Amino acid sequence: MSESEKENAGSASLEVPEIPANDGPDAQQRSFLGTIAARLSLILLGSVMLIATASLVAYFALQVTLNYQSRMADVDMPNIVDSVQIARQSTNLVNGAFRIISAQTRQEHQAEVEAVEQERSALEGIIEELDSRSELDEYTQQIRMLLADLSAHLASIQDSAFRRLQIGETLSLLTAELAEINRGIESDLAQAIDDQGFYLVEGLRNLDESPVPLEVRASEGEFTVFRNLTVVNQQANLAVLLLDEMLVLNDRQFLPPIEERFFSALGNAQRAYSNLPAFAQLVSLGASLQQLERVGAGDQGIVELRREALLRQEQEQDSLIMARDASALLDAEIGNLGALISGNALASSDAARESAANGIVLLFTINLISAAGALVFGYFFVWKSLARRLTALSGAMREMSRGDLEVAVDIGGNDEVTDMAEALEKFREYALEVQRLNLVEKLAQELDAKNESLEATLKELEKAQQQIIAEEKLASLGQLAAGIAHEIKNPLNFIGNFSEIAMEFGKEIEELLEEIEESDAREDIREITEDLGKSLNKIRDHSKRADNIVRSMLEHSRGGEGEWRETDLNATLKQYVELAYHSMRALNTGFNMDLITELDPDIGPLEVVPQDISRVFLNLATNACQALDDKRIKDEGFEPVITISSKRLEKDAEFVLRDNGPGIPKKIRDRIFEPFFTTKEGTKGTGLGLSLTTDILVRHGGSISVDSEEGKFTEMKIRLPLESVRKEEEAAQEET
Repeated sequence: MSESEKENAGSASLEVPEIPANDGPDAQQRSFLGTIAARLSLILLGSVMLIATASLVAYFALQVTLNYQSRMADVDMPNIVDSVQIARQSTNLVNGAFRIISAQTRQEHQAEVEAVEQERSALEGIIEELDSRSELDEYTQQIRMLLADLSAHLASIQDSAFRRLQIGETLSLLTAELAEINRGIESDLAQAIDDQGFYLVEGLRNLDESPVPLEVRASEGEFTVFRNLTVVNQQANLAVLLLDEMLVLNDRQFLPPIEERFFSALGNAQRAYSNLPAFAQLVSLGASLQQLERVGAGDQGIVELRREALLRQEQEQDSLIMARDASALLDAEIGNLGALISGNALASSDAARESAANGIVLLFTINLISAAGALVFGYFFVWKSLARRLTALSGAMREMSRGDLEVAVDIGGNDEVTDMAEALEKFREYALEVQRLNLVEKLAQELDAKNESLEATLKELEKAQQQIIAEEKLASLGQLAAGIAHEIKNPLNFIGNFSEIAMEFGKEIEELLEEIEESDAREDIREITEDLGKSLNKIRDHSKRADNIVRSMLEHSRGGEGEWRETDLNATLKQYVELAYHSMRALNTGFNMDLITELDPDIGPLEVVPQDISRVFLNLATNACQALDDKRIKDEGFEPVITISSKRLEKDAEFVLRDNGPGIPKKIRDRIFEPFFTTKEGTKGTGLGLSLTTDILVRHGGSISVDSEEGKFTEMKIRLPLESVRKEEEAAQEET
């Protein structure tokens, strides 16, 4: 900073701003209501009016509470008890229907019927009592109708269950008789079948008779008698078994097929019995078959009684379902009634509770409102308007007395305290300006000293930065030199080898010249001459290659600003990737890699600074080779590959260098272009390579981006404009 600037800054800071005067409102012009005494009087008058109002409201609230409590005790609570009893009694009626159906004897049945009748009578009595206490005709009439419907279903269940018990008693007797008939049939048939079998074998019907001839006892008629006796035995036993099955059957839909089979078996037994000759038709067996027909198929037989019992059982189930439906409707109606009664009771209870609470609150409000009013008005008018503001005013005065003039005096209001605060604020502002005038000159001097120190530090930082950049260039040059040494070695080997070959070809030509007269020797001379020309061409090509390598090294090592000229960047990219590879090979002979090129020849030469762009390509290729070598050391089966490609876009040329190395972690991917950021250990890197690369590409109007997946690949993508930015820079410099 110059001396004139310092003086101008000092004189500007010493200017004292004009402070407008603010004398505040005139105390004589302030209204009476704005005074502190008027506010205190209004507080006392409001407290007295609140006390009188609260006393009157509390008296009326207590009267309303007593009325609601009387209604709840005399009407609502008894109605609630009756509704609960109605619901309980209706449930007992339905349960009674189940008990009637489950009764096993007539005595149990009669006892359950009487119990259900008592429950029904008690329910009607409760309904009458509820009807007499309150006007609920709409609900009680509906309940009576549903109760009558339920009673009708219960009566049907009672009659059906009684008849079913009678049928059960009759079936018990028929079951015992059926067992006796079955024993008689089995006894008669067992004897008859045994006698007929003995006759067929021995030819004797009585032991005291002579045996009949074989042709007589083994006749078709005698065998038919034996078969018919067997059929009677089988069919009679089947008919008895079918009747037993009917007795335990619980589903009426299975009865017809069993009944049909019973009549078929009984008919077969009777026909087989009628086909027997007179001597085989036992009188007792015929009587047993007739009794079996009467017990099974008679009007009061097992088939008819069992059919009626199953039918009544189904009717009882249907009546029970209808009784349950009627009970559900009755329960719903009782629920509606209970909800109405409960609602009335709750309304009375809530009203009484609310009135009582209001009365209690209002009684205590007499004292609470007075206390609260005193606290509220005391806070707003005494503490907030007076005490707090006076405390703030006195605190500000104490801080000023200690030398702190930055404390603001702003207490608000429009009364006597405000006048004192405004006067103190004016004093503070004038004192603060005087203090600032004393400090300005001292601060200006300190600022000048700091500026000088910062300028010296900035120069040192710029010098250090230039030194680091130079070291980075030297490190890059060293890597380039190692690669170039390897590259130059190959052309020199070719030159030496092909020179020796050319010398040998010369000797052979001399020998052949001596034998020139032979035709075959002329052909040999021609072939040797051609081979010699090829060797000399190769010597020339490799000499040019060595010359190009040296020229590239010189361009790369030049400092300062380079010349802009058209350059084949496809060739430059490939050349410097190979140089980076041979540099790595020079450091580590075990390193090998495959280079894949996909270069677009349509890009053509671009106008760039060759040594700068070559430094960009070398930095990127060196980083890729180092990453590949690190991964190769860790993974024995790893095969390093670098792929370089280029593509002509609409306005840019795109160059891509991709390696299959370890990739860049996502957390540091955004930092790799920052100056001095490096992931290399020790002194292997300064962290300026990618930063300088970015600067070079920006000067060329280009850009660089990175895409990487950790453990798989890293891809560096460079874009340079097809039209050089040099002309734009020259035009801008001419304008400036």
